[in-house]
Amino acid sequence: MPRPAGLSFNNPAQRKRGLLRGSPPRNAYRRPRVKQRRWWPRILGLLLGMAVLSGTCLGLVILYYQLLTWPVFCIKDIRNIEITGLRRLSREEVLKLAHLGPQTNLLALRPGVVEQALRAHPWIAQAELTRKWPNRLILHLSEREPVALVPLDELYYLDRQGSLFKSAAPGDPHDFPVITGLGLEHFTTGMPGNNLVKQTLALLELLKEGPPAFQVNRVAEIHVDSERGYTLYVNGLKTAFDLGFEELPQKIQKLATVWPELVKRGYLARAQRVSLNHPQRLLVSFRDPEAAN
Repeated sequence: MPRPAGLSFNNPAQRKRGLLRGSPPRNAYRRPRVKQRRWWPRILGLLLGMAVLSGTCLGLVILYYQLLTWPVFCIKDIRNIEITGLRRLSREEVLKLAHLGPQTNLLALRPGVVEQALRAHPWIAQAELTRKWPNRLILHLSEREPVALVPLDELYYLDRQGSLFKSAAPGDPHDFPVITGLGLEHFTTGMPGNNLVKQTLALLELLKEGPPAFQVNRVAEIHVDSERGYTLYVNGLKTAFDLGFEELPQKIQKLATVWPELVKRGYLARAQRVSLNHPQRLLVSFRDPEAAN
């Protein structure tokens, strides 16, 4: 019986091809190969970039150090440091406090640190340091201006802002009025007693422009009483002048008007108190009652 044409495998080669024709191709069940990435070029580039960055930073540090030691930015002459606003402090004291002098480098200088060191001194209220390139400095100071002395546990200076800023020491000026009757609580900001300090500062300003007999440089003491008001004591006299709290400019002017008459009659040398708390008259009390006759 003859075989079907499609099943005739007389030739061994044909038979092999026929068997393979229906089978899957070679390596059909193997996973495809994944192309491996090479990481070393990236690592090498990263290391190279870090090396360049490190070298740049090192170069900048070396350049900055060279600039810090470059004579162009150094103070060669102490006269290149200009200081303004000096009143009680000397130039040498300020330079020592600020650590300024020859060989000071303007690049290495930190103005804020210098200003803070100067403000720590009790006589210095404000300090401002300006660099003038390449090798000059301008230092402007504002010293505290005392207006009175206040005896507490020690004798303290009182400035125009109503602050106690320094205890008096030997060698310090003492030609200021002494304000008595106030305690430490009066100088605390926000406390009710602080108003007395403000009123006392206003009285000092008033006396500064007042009549010659009562100008502030002639006032020895101002006593403050929360009920009776102000009492003045003048240099060279033992007389107390009671002013109270109200209408101080008018009372001082009235006293200045009658002052020549009081001197002419010799009342000031013998009077114990002079009261200006009465609108239309002046009351004089004497240490010796017979002195009024």
